[in-house]
Amino acid sequence: MSRHVIARARAVHRQIFAGADLRTVLLAGSAVLAASSAHAQTVQAPAAAEVDEVVVTGQRLSTANAIEAQRRSGVVSSVISSDDLGKLPDANVADALARAPGINVVVNQETGEGEYVSVRGLAGTFNAYSINGVRVALTDPDSRKMSMTVLPPNGLKSITVSKTLTPDMDGDAIGGSVNFQTPTAFDFTKPVARAFLSYGVNDRAQEQGEEDGSGQIQMDFASRLSSDSRFGAFVSFNYGKSNSLNEETENDGEWEPYRWRKDSEEAIDERSMYLPGIDLDYRRIEQERFGGNFSLDYQGQANDFYLRGQYSRLERTGTNDYTDFRSRKTKRLQQVDLENASLIQPDNAVVGFGAKGRIYSYTVAQMKDFDADGVITDADRKSSSSYWSLFGRSGVWSPETFQFARTFQTLDQVSTLGTINLGGQSRLNRLTLDYDLSYSAGEKGGPDSFSIGYNCDACSAPFNQTGLLWSSYDPRFPMPQLPAFAQNAQNDPNLLPYDGGGRSRDKQTDARTAFKFDAVYEMEGVVRHLKAGVKVLRSEREYDATPIWGGSFDNTPLEGKSLGQSGLIDREVGSVLNGRYYYGAILNRDRVTAAIEAAQKANPVDYSYADLNSSDKRGEETIYAGYGLASFQFNDLDVVAGVRVEHTEVSNTNWIEDEAQTGFGDTDSNYTNVLPSVTAVYRPSDNFVYRGAIWTSFSRPEFSNISRGVSVSRAAPRPGQTLGDIVSISRGNPDLKPAEALNLDVSAEYYPDRSSLVSIGVFHKKIDHFIFTNGSAVDADTQEGTITISQPKNGETAKITGVELNLIKSFEGMGAPFDGFGVEANLTRQVSEAETGLDYRKGRSISFIQAPDLIYNASLTYQKYGFEARLSYQYQGAYIEDLRDNAVDKWVQPNKSLDFHSRYNFRPGLTMDFDVQNILDGHRYYTTKGESPSYQKDYMEPGRNFLVRLAYSY
Repeated sequence: MSRHVIARARAVHRQIFAGADLRTVLLAGSAVLAASSAHAQTVQAPAAAEVDEVVVTGQRLSTANAIEAQRRSGVVSSVISSDDLGKLPDANVADALARAPGINVVVNQETGEGEYVSVRGLAGTFNAYSINGVRVALTDPDSRKMSMTVLPPNGLKSITVSKTLTPDMDGDAIGGSVNFQTPTAFDFTKPVARAFLSYGVNDRAQEQGEEDGSGQIQMDFASRLSSDSRFGAFVSFNYGKSNSLNEETENDGEWEPYRWRKDSEEAIDERSMYLPGIDLDYRRIEQERFGGNFSLDYQGQANDFYLRGQYSRLERTGTNDYTDFRSRKTKRLQQVDLENASLIQPDNAVVGFGAKGRIYSYTVAQMKDFDADGVITDADRKSSSSYWSLFGRSGVWSPETFQFARTFQTLDQVSTLGTINLGGQSRLNRLTLDYDLSYSAGEKGGPDSFSIGYNCDACSAPFNQTGLLWSSYDPRFPMPQLPAFAQNAQNDPNLLPYDGGGRSRDKQTDARTAFKFDAVYEMEGVVRHLKAGVKVLRSEREYDATPIWGGSFDNTPLEGKSLGQSGLIDREVGSVLNGRYYYGAILNRDRVTAAIEAAQKANPVDYSYADLNSSDKRGEETIYAGYGLASFQFNDLDVVAGVRVEHTEVSNTNWIEDEAQTGFGDTDSNYTNVLPSVTAVYRPSDNFVYRGAIWTSFSRPEFSNISRGVSVSRAAPRPGQTLGDIVSISRGNPDLKPAEALNLDVSAEYYPDRSSLVSIGVFHKKIDHFIFTNGSAVDADTQEGTITISQPKNGETAKITGVELNLIKSFEGMGAPFDGFGVEANLTRQVSEAETGLDYRKGRSISFIQAPDLIYNASLTYQKYGFEARLSYQYQGAYIEDLRDNAVDKWVQPNKSLDFHSRYNFRPGLTMDFDVQNILDGHRYYTTKGESPSYQKDYMEPGRNFLVRLAYSY
């Protein structure tokens, strides 16, 4: 970068921070970023306007810096400053990102926290994620999306979401690119030391007598290390622990149509469906987060150098007690002609009783005579398990048995994420060289997962009982209507015998090494500069899943004992979900793990080589990228045009079990994407910016998606089993193509003053070969009667069109009492359409997966007399979470949240915050079978969080 650009950037830095005391100096020096990254964004910004001598502090300074960074950006972007990251009690960066335009969050069902983000309706796997420009390790075993639970919103300078791309940016971001930036010493005018201390409670945990507290500490230090201020160091450390409780009612088994369905792919009538059962979940979660970041910098006349690093670790210790009410599948008579819908029901066809049970009036031409005795009796009930009265079109919903069960499982997880990069910039007259060598490593896994179940066998004796009936005044809370003989099942744990237990572990790792080199040559005239660069990135991923034990309690003190006699019960919980359900016994974690360890010693299980390795996989991916672009300036119009080429080589090793081989096998693939783009920015004045872009992008298939591997998931073993039933099978698809997109963006932005913004943007995306995972249930001889087989596929074409509106306005300058107030609001309205190409969905296009039609945020702010406050309302519309059987998909229902933040400045350098999250005590996760709210699948409430935070700086 040229010396005059450096000088201008530093002058802007001094203007922005002139007069601001340390308690309000943000970790984000957004104006400095904007000036120093003008070349990285490939658009020349005009010289900074003169700033009046006005002291801007608190949230207005935070807002002004974020607005300035957005105004100077060469692409359509949203910027969240560090101060905004601390305005509400967000547990991680995913929840903080949800307040930006066009961003929606996918919630972790176990914790109630945001985990993944979608940008403009594109799921997490369609976006690029980086820290200080370093592509982060990804530790989700099934996709390329970034699990953000590990990264707290502490110690960051800003988060920038780029919604359009230029050729010098990674091209695998159809939705957008998310970059987390950490501070440097040069973001502060003088040495600084700061400490943040917070304490909070979760009211739902408090009400149930569980551990409810949370606390956090963060410390930051920044200083120039030499007399000439050319060396600088910044370091930040954070540690926090939180306790929470969430309660959930969860659909156990898919809603089913009244009439028998042949398979998982035929269309069904979703206006009349029946509920197999529900689980009541009681989750106790303790999360411990710690980490930090550092930056060592040198800024010289001709050379800048830096070394930056970041590390975050999450240790989750959790338990889930869940109570299970559900109808059970049983063997049925099977029609000879499955399509015949005219046969009478079995109860009306009984003509007598004999040694083989009931005798039916059906002929052998109507029903299959499995025992070949010429008569249709109960002995012919041999077909696949079913909820329906007959296996065939004459069958209607008529479950004959049900179960009541209690299950306990641990929810432990350890996640880590670290990045480090070394690089710099050299300015050689007109030529500027940027270089960066980076490494990122991540891990996510469950260290020793334990589970145990107790099931009421007496409630599932065949033929003499009935399936469950359900009633509900509210579809979120189905109420089981237990028959008279089973009224005691949920109150008396002595009725529940042991039904199986297990122990296992899993771990996913990713390690990424990258080098990139960019060169900018400044010119005079219409062509402002030419830029070219190369990048090489190598990723090495590995997933290991290990069964450790599954079996009986024989030869242990718990042999033959019921739950009531086991000594595993911790206490009884009277009610959950604000008194809507009686709950009952919850188990003691330490006693359960000790019991399973004792059973493991008494009844060891020898797993085969296949059992130990069939879910394991590893992969390597190498990406070679290069680009060239030219930046043109026509008076107030800047244009960047160029092309990027990315070549991808992938090698996978997975377990393969087919006719040809059983064991590990390799799959190799490669593909090349050519990505042209044109971006234009028109700045007729300091107050107006107009942007337009036509650009191309793509999304790579996940490693495991393009392998020939098969991954098998099993339930906990039942008595007499060494391995539990197979519940799902996941297969790769070596023929997958990368998704490719043509994108169009136009926007207009108006900046009436430093802390105000009005903008409108329109975007359109046409995506070919989009990637989705389709799961189909097939009949199987298991406890559930089915196995779900999932495989990634390429869809045909998807289109997303939307509009984004954004308003930020401070009323300073108006008469009292309005001069302290301000408003912030953004709205994204989008429509999407996708054609999967599946035969049974032909002519039934869907909205794009994880693409809500409406997202908006609205905040009322106040700042005066040393006091700040923000009341924020967030709305996220309904969207498809994933595709399900019979074209009736899993939908996430609208999510709403009202949150409050306040801050009081006691004196320079000392502030206190008080925050409330989820004031309305609403749900955090609510899904249904189909778009209608009538058919509940998951409804989870995490309670409210209250937080007090003290900050001190000097």
